[in-house]
Amino acid sequence: MTESERGARPTPWKPREASNLDDAIESVEREFGSLFVRLRTRMRMQAQELHPQIQPAGYLMLTTLARSGPMHAGALAEVLYADKSLVSRQASQLEQLGLLRREVDPADRRATYFAVTEEAERRLAELVERNRRELRAGLADWDVDELQLFARLLHRLSEF
Repeated sequence: MTESERGARPTPWKPREASNLDDAIESVEREFGSLFVRLRTRMRMQAQELHPQIQPAGYLMLTTLARSGPMHAGALAEVLYADKSLVSRQASQLEQLGLLRREVDPADRRATYFAVTEEAERRLAELVERNRRELRAGLADWDVDELQLFARLLHRLSEF
């Protein structure tokens, strides 16, 4: 994957000094925008690597199921902040591709769970391992205290 495919910045980042709260928030907004574009591009590319016919929403479904385990369609839609019809369409496509399977809920035989297949688990594990290597390389010059602070701040941000 080339630097432009990864969404690398063409020039080194130079923080703009914030003189007040509004300037600081504007800087955060600007960086969110840049990060969002890079993450969306990366997710689209990883979906294609997993299978050329997978859309980013399908990729998110598979990674969520791989991380959290089998889920009902409604619960998956809720976790992804997605419409149930989107989840249903993506599930059908992923099932046809052999990456998702439906399991009968033993507590309610009328209901089904979605779960990833062994093939999906294998492919996702390869992507996760590569991502981890890339993240480790990108953060190699950060010290452990910086990384722990970064993780705490990300968690705090995700909670509001």
